[in-house]
Amino acid sequence: MALYNLTNATTPDGILIGVSQSVPVFPVMLLALTWFFVFLGGSQRQSSRYGYADVPQWAVLASLGTLLLSLIMTTTAGVLAPAYLFVVVGITILTAVWFFMSRGRVE
Repeated sequence: MALYNLTNATTPDGILIGVSQSVPVFPVMLLALTWFFVFLGGSQRQSSRYGYADVPQWAVLASLGTLLLSLIMTTTAGVLAPAYLFVVVGITILTAVWFFMSRGRVE
């Protein structure tokens, strides 16, 4: 006996829609996990390899990856609310401004 039966579990898209309808915070947590995974993983790897990490660069890269993922998630109705997309776009713009206003190691 299953605790939850997915209505349309034939495609990965159907599984994502079913999970996001039953757990509304799932898409937001997936986006946050993606951002932290790219940001922390990239900056830690750069820090271990070169001895420094360009934090604004990795923040922009993580934000752009999250933005692309959120745009893909908004193509299917019901997965991600438009308000969350606006928040992701705002964070991406703020990190881009931070990146372009920061001075890099070579400047």
